[in-house]
Amino acid sequence: MSSSAKSPFGRLKVLRKLGKGSQGTVYLAEDPALERKVAIKVLTAAQSALANTNVNGSPLEGRIASKLRHPNIVSVYDAGESRYGPYLVFEYVQGETLAIILRSKGPFSIRDAVALISPILDALATAHKLQIVHLDLSPRNILIDKDGVPRIMDFGLSQYVHQIPRNPESVAGSLHYMAPEYFTGKDIGPYTDVYALGCTLLELVTGKRAINGKSLTHICKKIIASELDFGLLKDLKEGPAYEHFLLGALTEQIADRYADCGVMQDAFRAFVRDAELEDATSDGAAQHSTIEYLLRRMRKKNDFPTISRTLADINRLTGEDSEASVEKLTDVILRDFALTSKLLKLVNSSFYGSRASEITNISEAVVFLGLDQVRMTANSLTFFGHMKGDSNDALLKDSMTRSFLSGLISRYLAKRIRLHGSEEAFICGMFQSLGENLVIFYFRDEYDEIRSLMQSDAIDKQAASRSVLGVNYATLGTTVAETWHLPETLLIAINGIPGGMVHETTSRDEHLRDFAVFANELCEIASLAEQDARDSMLDTLLLRFAASIELDAGFCIRLMNSGLEKLEQYSPLFEINVQTSEYCLAVRNWIEQCYEIENDMVDDASPQVSSGSQ
Repeated sequence: MSSSAKSPFGRLKVLRKLGKGSQGTVYLAEDPALERKVAIKVLTAAQSALANTNVNGSPLEGRIASKLRHPNIVSVYDAGESRYGPYLVFEYVQGETLAIILRSKGPFSIRDAVALISPILDALATAHKLQIVHLDLSPRNILIDKDGVPRIMDFGLSQYVHQIPRNPESVAGSLHYMAPEYFTGKDIGPYTDVYALGCTLLELVTGKRAINGKSLTHICKKIIASELDFGLLKDLKEGPAYEHFLLGALTEQIADRYADCGVMQDAFRAFVRDAELEDATSDGAAQHSTIEYLLRRMRKKNDFPTISRTLADINRLTGEDSEASVEKLTDVILRDFALTSKLLKLVNSSFYGSRASEITNISEAVVFLGLDQVRMTANSLTFFGHMKGDSNDALLKDSMTRSFLSGLISRYLAKRIRLHGSEEAFICGMFQSLGENLVIFYFRDEYDEIRSLMQSDAIDKQAASRSVLGVNYATLGTTVAETWHLPETLLIAINGIPGGMVHETTSRDEHLRDFAVFANELCEIASLAEQDARDSMLDTLLLRFAASIELDAGFCIRLMNSGLEKLEQYSPLFEINVQTSEYCLAVRNWIEQCYEIENDMVDDASPQVSSGSQ
């Protein structure tokens, strides 16, 4: 293709050829309008026919993966048709492919490899969550940029490569990294990417392909039988543990393989933790940096040295192994006048039931409540009181109000099954969104960016927060909770539950965690503007927790209504204005709309009496 002739790619001026692969030829080009260099991939004839295929009326331009935004994925800028066939325009990233690096420099140590694996898995986990599969993963499609950051290439093809017929005569991809299902006629899915990545990660630390053979037929047979060579791992320090991790990606049977790269990412983190390689991961470094910065900010704020010391001392003195006296615990509580006043008000309220006489001092409250109840009550009052922020900060106030309502609903769910210590469910529910509330308080710009990413890329808040901050809300909240010496049950609730279906619970801690997460997700649904969106998300939530919390939509609405009434009862104590809070108004609006729909359905179902029959 001559660069001197008129460009077949519109305003893009071709500079030179970069390379050629199974999917097409890549050129370096210049975009004079935006003053940047780009990479153009012209698809091969086989891919050309595929690229012209419409899916639900959507042409190629509407199906490229430009919506998949991730720092470890090479971005797709544009797509079009030329006289040479359809083409995609990519971000131009300077660097070398992993294939070239392995050939020139040899394999990585497992310690060095984990820094590359972590962001690669995060990128693919994000893609799989969006139902996007790559289907041609190999060292040739992983670019290491000039800063040593891995970037996955060719995601622009991922949305329509899955249209290729699945039979041995017409498969697409790199043979040595193909999964058995390509040749056995089984369905292709995210687990197919898992297999290809497993082959790539084995090669990353051995320098040898996972599957080799003397001929095409021989290689295909070894793929179908999953005859992989792990021999070179046995002499490496972390080799056996790494092999165990990879076996979950490289099994012949799809049912025995990691379902997607999100599941594989969880297994990788377990390997890193068990092999004590946390310091080698790039995400570990990013998490450490964000958390350290947050803790420094907290120490500089006037309120938080007080809250941190108070919470830490209360939890230390009320821990399982503590033999602290009532006097010592009373002294800690009395240091905080606001906590003292609110604790006495709450202990005398109906929250803890009725009593014959009013409790007038903290030592009596401690004796009446017991250490566990004091810990939970003092934690919630201290945290809520100091997280009010600026008096004009409506967003933070609404978020804290939502947390409090979540605590009330979590408490009710625990009482519903007569779970021992239902008050602990209240604090688990209220603290479950600790990480998100801290980000609102300290990182407002980043919080706004997280919300924008959730809306534009349709990813959940944990993935979006990790993409922006380098650490997700759950990890951030758990780490701060640990510095406050909060009890293990509470740490489990803050850490939350991975995405997907929730399993039946078997322990008290799991019950408390499930109630806390369910209550928070239910209360978040209430803040949505559209009734249809709320109804759809509620149905999804109920389905997700069906094995753990058996409820129906109508009960959830009544539960929200009762929670809102209870919230109003305690609103003066927690300085919540239920009448002006936008969040409370949104909850009330949802409840009223649901009751209106229910009444309309009853009216429609009622027998109609004609005037002539009277």
